[in-house]
Amino acid sequence: MADKAPTPEPKPAAAAAPADIDRLTGALTRQALDKAADAAIVAAAEGELVAFGYIGLDGFGLLKEEYGSVVTDHLLRETATRIAECLRPQDVVGRVERDEFMVVFRALTSKFETLALASKLRTSIAEPMRAGKTEERLAPSCGIAQYPANGKTVAELRAAAAKSMLTLQVALRSASVATAQEAVNRARRAVEAAATALEEAEAAFEETVAIAAAAEDAEQAAAAAGTEPAAS
Repeated sequence: MADKAPTPEPKPAAAAAPADIDRLTGALTRQALDKAADAAIVAAAEGELVAFGYIGLDGFGLLKEEYGSVVTDHLLRETATRIAECLRPQDVVGRVERDEFMVVFRALTSKFETLALASKLRTSIAEPMRAGKTEERLAPSCGIAQYPANGKTVAELRAAAAKSMLTLQVALRSASVATAQEAVNRARRAVEAAATALEEAEAAFEETVAIAAAAEDAEQAAAAAGTEPAAS
């Protein structure tokens, strides 16, 4: 039986021209990303395992209101850098909106590899980032769309990945609200327990004071009785 032909090594993504680079983040521009995505779809039609990842930063607009564009521009650059550091040579990332990025994953070995890469991206982006004189933790969500299960065109896969990202954001917000509510409930129970303990302590103190006062009155009465002249 003939030996099985070795699987060819994935080709690294082609170097981007300066015009194809987003000036703020260093990621691909929307137009350059579309070209890379088109090439991935062609390869997928020939049997290559391809997926799109759509990354959004929940609540990023609030950070801009708090810190201004200089700080948030830095956060976007740092986000793009962290994404690029997580990718393999054959993958590319582009900026599609103000605070949203899309990754084209090429030559995947399985759908589970896509999920592992998405988890790696979320973990890296969520690490603390310098924001002025303080640190902030971003809230990334990474939606995944795989060819052909979630679409067979760039538009279909992009839309599916973006929808998946939004679904994750809603789920994370709900989890955050539930966690915050539970924290509030725990705090409320702690305050109620403390109030009950304080009431019991005050009652015990008042009882102790009353007992001490009664004992003092009894001592004074006994002393007074002892000093009265004897009856004739």
